[in-house]
Amino acid sequence: MQNSDARMRAAFALVTIAAVVVAFLLWARTRRRHIELPVPPDEDAHALMRSFAGLTWGRVIEGNRVTIVQNSAFFDALLDDVAAATHHVHLETFLWQNGFVSDRIVAALTARAREGIEVRVLVDHRGAITTSPLVWRTLRDAGVDFRVYHRARFRELGWYNNRDHRKIAIIDGRIGYTFGHGVADMWGPSADQPQGWRDTAARFEGPVVNELQTAFLDNWLKIRRRALTGRAYFPELPRAGSTPLHVAYLAPPETSSAVKRLYYLAIASAKRELILQNPYFVPDRHAVQLIRAACARGVVVRLMLPTSATSDFPIVQHTSHYAYGPLLQAGASIHEYTRSGMHQKVMIVDRAWCTIGSTNFDPRSFNINDEITVAIYDENVAQELVRAFEADLIDADPWTLARWNERSLAHKLRDRVSALAKRQL
Repeated sequence: MQNSDARMRAAFALVTIAAVVVAFLLWARTRRRHIELPVPPDEDAHALMRSFAGLTWGRVIEGNRVTIVQNSAFFDALLDDVAAATHHVHLETFLWQNGFVSDRIVAALTARAREGIEVRVLVDHRGAITTSPLVWRTLRDAGVDFRVYHRARFRELGWYNNRDHRKIAIIDGRIGYTFGHGVADMWGPSADQPQGWRDTAARFEGPVVNELQTAFLDNWLKIRRRALTGRAYFPELPRAGSTPLHVAYLAPPETSSAVKRLYYLAIASAKRELILQNPYFVPDRHAVQLIRAACARGVVVRLMLPTSATSDFPIVQHTSHYAYGPLLQAGASIHEYTRSGMHQKVMIVDRAWCTIGSTNFDPRSFNINDEITVAIYDENVAQELVRAFEADLIDADPWTLARWNERSLAHKLRDRVSALAKRQL
């Protein structure tokens, strides 16, 4: 009997040790070492843009045209371009749910595939886990090359926590999009969501589209393991406008990702004003320090986030609430958008340049997920986004330091408990 108990204790100890080792390895796999990103105080955005591009493994690409597309108009613009495609359509996205929006997208993609257009779709397994298998079968039966990123199966288990959160569309290698939208009815327009969630997309023409194609293929090759080469996919693209920009999407191990570096460099470089609209705001202590430092040097910092009632992940908003206090104390203004869900990932620096993409301001986007953000060095585009932000303020509820201090005990407890899980949010 004693021998049996001893064997059981030894087995339990081994299992415990194995669990600790696995947990440590998983933690080490997602851990990114913080690096300092000092910015010269006497240089403006245009002087710094090549530094920003280089530090995010990108390059400044001149001669592009940028069109901002707001809310559900994104689907109309995208499907118009899909209908005009002559060679291929590439779509990479995270969230896909059954419904009216899905039906529109499926109908457009299958119609083009049956007409001989190459259509490739990459969706994330977790983001599309509730989608009916009929949707995927309909796409495949029409000839769409449809793939799922990191399925829940044994051979991909070690990568399952790494999600594909990028949102990219490429048409004929000549038109590109990045966006915050998912393929789901909450973005509208539909009977239930006639206005749809608040979101922002950017349409690109010009040499940058080759870079967006590269970003799409970065994940496509992981799953499909077959390269696409030739001028049809990477055409020589003439100048389409006057806007310089760069694309951030890489995430090498051990160091901070390109999208995180871009966000932090933007905050550190702001001299007059910093505007951030983001649906999931979970700043680490370095981000809080950067924002507080911006306020201290006279930068007007304005944040807009969703409410916990309109967010699809209220736990994230309660984690955000936990961070409000130090930012409000530093002088930042914080507003919560109340009209609907708010999902755009927009940052505007000094009304001179801006960023748009898929990246949330949280540890999961910065350290775990695959993301994409485009930095746009164009005052006209930045001013257009400022006007949209100020229009959104009409439907936003301000937080003050007094309001934050007066939260109920239950609210404070929920905020604190939610913050304990922030590494995975």
